[in-house]
Amino acid sequence: MSTADLVSVTLALLLYAVSMLGAVIVTGRVVRRRRDRRDARLAAEARPHLLELTGGDADIDEPLRRLAALDRRRWKAVQPSATSLLGKVSGHAHAALVRLFEERGIARDALRDLTRRGAVRRAAAAHVLGLMHHAEAVPALVRLLSDRNPEVRAVAARALGQVGAPEAAGPLLECLSGGGRVPFDLVAQSLIRIGPAARPALDRALSHSDPAVRAIAAEVLGLIGSVGSVAALVRVLSVDPSVDVRTRAARSLGRLGTPACLAALTDATGLAHPQAVRAEAAGALGDIGAAGAVPALRALLPDYHYRVAHNAAMSLTRLGPPAEAALREVADGTLGVRAAGHAREALAVLALAEGRLPRPAPAT
Repeated sequence: MSTADLVSVTLALLLYAVSMLGAVIVTGRVVRRRRDRRDARLAAEARPHLLELTGGDADIDEPLRRLAALDRRRWKAVQPSATSLLGKVSGHAHAALVRLFEERGIARDALRDLTRRGAVRRAAAAHVLGLMHHAEAVPALVRLLSDRNPEVRAVAARALGQVGAPEAAGPLLECLSGGGRVPFDLVAQSLIRIGPAARPALDRALSHSDPAVRAIAAEVLGLIGSVGSVAALVRVLSVDPSVDVRTRAARSLGRLGTPACLAALTDATGLAHPQAVRAEAAGALGDIGAAGAVPALRALLPDYHYRVAHNAAMSLTRLGPPAEAALREVADGTLGVRAAGHAREALAVLALAEGRLPRPAPAT
């Protein structure tokens, strides 16, 4: 065979391969579109029963029976809509959907899928069990916090928050130890969803050896309104070796707002503390909203660190007439030019909030 013949045969084979590949792609798209249209039609047929099930009627037996009796193909078409609704409804509607999922064996299958080899299946199973608030899944979901796949770990952490089991608080906190297997914010959200029931684990975590664990505990205790943890947070604010942990403790004390918080935050604005802690404490005093903080905040207005003085001035805008009077006095220069600038800015913010700023003169 000559070189020309060899080239011709090669080109012909290449053309044939390209044609076959194109045919496979086109056929695949056609099949996929037909399947999508079929699934949409099947889902539309079942959707009225799904809406009836979650509509709030006391009698759900009939729509539940119809949906539970759907064949596999029809259920596969309607399941995405049912799963989406499961994450959006609450109360009786949520309970009705959970009952449907239980009758169809979704929870049983999902529990089994938590140990499958495929990461996508493990994550999907954890997602569904979280939406169902399936308490029996907690031990298996806790094990997934150590999964080799980061997406699976993240979904498991979110699911534990959705279930709201107090026993999950400790394992969630440990996720942040040693570098953090799950993102900080995701763990915080799950702990917040668990709520006050997580307090014992959070209190213990304030003494953890890892600063990331102490930091999230200090932050979440304020977000869940754990007034009983004030003494522990005051100790953290005073002695913790991590500046980040101390700033988060200051922020939480501002949210909790007890008299002990006021005293601790006032002390934390002193020069013995790091700049970041002083600035956060100055801002947190405004969160408390106590007029007793006015003298300490006024004294911070000439501070050389901008954030400390600025946060003090902004906090004074939130403490009523005594604070406004202090700002007006400082704006006249009694504490120096630097303090006067911060005071004038704060007064402008007050005037803007109250609609007292003069209107600009019209252009001529």
